[in-house]
Amino acid sequence: MECGVGGQPHKTQHFHYRHRHPSPGVTLPKKAWVRLNRLRTGVGRFRFCLYKWGMASSAACECGAEEQTVDHVDLQCPVHRPPHGLHGLTVLDDETIEWLLNT
Repeated sequence: MECGVGGQPHKTQHFHYRHRHPSPGVTLPKKAWVRLNRLRTGVGRFRFCLYKWGMASSAACECGAEEQTVDHVDLQCPVHRPPHGLHGLTVLDDETIEWLLNT
């Protein structure tokens, strides 16, 4: 059920933790944890995927971009981008945690 652009994995798939400690964010409430993992893995309710699956009438983002993909949201979107982009999702800083909890 992965939804990358054109069947390709998204560019932000670098969230691989090779240590024995839990991934940052594992203690977040479930809703925030799910959102974080959707942003990290590229699988989820992005308009591009919803449109591809026939669940949305358009793949366009609210910001005006032609396609709302995970790469667009993580890297470019002025409306949905996390406060510190990929870095915030990787290290899970306080502002990103607050954003995950309140969006």
